[in-house]
Amino acid sequence: MEVKRSLITAVLLFVAIGAFCQAGAESMPEWGVAVLEVGSSLEARHEQVALRDCLALMGIPFLPTADVQVATRRPLVFIGGILLNTELNAPEREALYAYVEHGGVLLATQVQGNEFFPLFGIKHATPSRTNFRVQFTSTQDPALRYLNRPEERTISLGDPKFYSETVWSTEYTPNSESHVLASYENRTAAFIVNAYGRGLAYALGLGFKETTLIPRLAQSFEAQRHWINWFEPSGDVFRLLLRGLYEENVHPFLLVHTVPEGKETGLCLSHDVDARESFPNSLVFAKMEAALGVRSTFFVTTKYFLDDTDIGYYTPERVKWIRQVKELGFEAASHSVSHSLRFEQFPIGSADVNPMNYDPSHPTLFGEVSVSKQLLDRDLQQQTAGFRSGYLIYPSALLGVLEASGYAFDSSVSAQWVLTNYPYFGFRKRSLDSEHSQIVVVPVTLDDSRGELAVREFLTAETQQEALRIWTDVIRANAENNAITCLLIHPTNITYKLETERRLIEANRGSETWIGDVGTVARFWRGRARLRPSLQKEKDGKEAIILNVKQADLPSGQTLVFEARQGAAVPHVLDADGQSIPVRMRVTKDRVFLLLP
Repeated sequence: MEVKRSLITAVLLFVAIGAFCQAGAESMPEWGVAVLEVGSSLEARHEQVALRDCLALMGIPFLPTADVQVATRRPLVFIGGILLNTELNAPEREALYAYVEHGGVLLATQVQGNEFFPLFGIKHATPSRTNFRVQFTSTQDPALRYLNRPEERTISLGDPKFYSETVWSTEYTPNSESHVLASYENRTAAFIVNAYGRGLAYALGLGFKETTLIPRLAQSFEAQRHWINWFEPSGDVFRLLLRGLYEENVHPFLLVHTVPEGKETGLCLSHDVDARESFPNSLVFAKMEAALGVRSTFFVTTKYFLDDTDIGYYTPERVKWIRQVKELGFEAASHSVSHSLRFEQFPIGSADVNPMNYDPSHPTLFGEVSVSKQLLDRDLQQQTAGFRSGYLIYPSALLGVLEASGYAFDSSVSAQWVLTNYPYFGFRKRSLDSEHSQIVVVPVTLDDSRGELAVREFLTAETQQEALRIWTDVIRANAENNAITCLLIHPTNITYKLETERRLIEANRGSETWIGDVGTVARFWRGRARLRPSLQKEKDGKEAIILNVKQADLPSGQTLVFEARQGAAVPHVLDADGQSIPVRMRVTKDRVFLLLP
C-alpha cells in the first residue's frame, strides 16, 4: 500500500512539475502579484476580502484568482484563505511546491494543514486565542524593511488587562531549516520563512482579517496602546509586510501612491467647532492658516436648542463667522446637532427627518446626521460632504446612515482605535458581514483635548513644547510609511493653541509634506480607488504603464511610484484608449514618482 501511495504521489508530482514548468516557460515573465483564493467558508471569504483590501490600500496591483496555475505564473503569490489540507487537491499542492522550488515566493497566513508543513518549514501548528503581543525578532528579511521603530517591532493584538482571549492566531513550531521572523510573548513562532529550493515560503500566524479588518470595526480587543497622540501601527505593520515583499520580489515594482501630489506624507488639519467661543475663533485660525498657504476643515456643531449641557449656540450671528471662514476657501463639515455623549445609544430613526420635524429630546442617528447637514447646506449654500461625531463616538450603523444622508467622508475614529494611519473605505455597519461603504474614513491621529484616558487636556499653555515634540515625532513616523496624520484642534483658545498649530505647520511645511483639509484627502482617496494600473511590454520591448481610465477622467492629485533601475528607461504612461499621458517626474534613490495631470 505504501509503495502504491508513493508511486501515485510521484506521478502527481511529475505531472504538476511538468505543468508548472510548461506554464513557467510560457508565462513566468508575467508581472506582478497574484492572490490565490482558497476555500469558500465564511472565514476564508473574510480573509480574502481583508487581503484584497490591504493590497488596494497599499496601492499594490494584484490579480485575484482561484486557479493555482494562473497564480503561479507570477513571481509573488499571497494566499487568501486558511491553508487546510482540504482546501487544495494533491496536484494543486504539488504545483505550489514546484512553484517555490523553482524560485517563486509565497506568503500564507495561519497555515494549519500538515500537507503544507514541509513547504513552510513547520513541525507543528497550534491555534490559539491567548497571544496579545507579537515581536519581530529579525532585522534582515526584506519583508520587514519598513519595521524600523519600536512601535512597529512590537505590536499589540489586544489588552490582557481587559480580556482573557483575543483574536485567533496560529503558533508555529519551526523545523531546523526555517527562520523565525517574529514571536508571540510565549516565544512560539508567529512568522517564519523557509528556503525551499530556489524560492521562499513565508508562514504568518495571523490572518489579515484579524489584524486589519476587525480593528477597523473598532473591535480590536482594546489593542490600542494609547487612545490618541501616539504612533500606533499595529494594524499597518501587516500591510507593510506585503509592501516589503512586493518591492523585493516584483521588478520593476509599481504602486499607486498613498499621499496627495506625490508627497512623502500628509498633515491633515481640522477643527471641531463645538463651543460658543469657537465660532469667532474659527476665523482667527482660518486667517492664520491662509497666511501660511494651507487650508483646514471646520466641523461645526449645529446645536440650536437649550439642554442641560449648553445653550443653543448655533445662531445666525455665529453662523456669520463660519460663512467668513468658508469665503476664505475653507471647508465646513458637520459635527452633529447635539454633540451628545449618548450618540452611540441613539436609535437609527427615520431618513425623512428634517429641521422642522426633528425632536432633539428624542434624538436619532438620522436626526443628528441629516438635520445638521441640512442646516449647514441651507446656511452656507453648500453640499456638506464630511462628518465627525462628538467625542469620536462611532455607532454601529453610522457609515450606512452617513451614506444614505449624502455624505462622502467621515472622521469619527482615532487612528489608534482602528490601528491604522491610512484613510480607508469602511463598512456600512460594524460587522464583517456588512457591505463596504463608499464613505472614506479619515482617522484622527492627534487631538489637543484628549490626554491619556481623557483625564486631562493634552495641549495647555504649559505643555506646548511637549505636544509639539510628540506631534512632530508621530508625523515623521507616518512619513516613513507614506501615511497621513490628521490633527484636531478645538478653536477655543487663540493664544497658545493658535501658536502651537502655527509652529507645527511651519516645522512641517516643505517639499515632502502635503498639508490640507480632510475633504481633499477623502476626495484623493476616492479617486485613487479608481486607478488600477498595470505594466505591459510593447512591441518594441519597452515597458508601458497602462491605466484603466481615460485621461479626461483621471482623478486629481494622483501619483504612480515606479522602481528606479540603473540604465533602465522610465516607461511612458498610457490611458485606457492607449493615448500617452504627460506626467511630471521626480526621482529619488530607488523610485520614480510619476505625477499624473
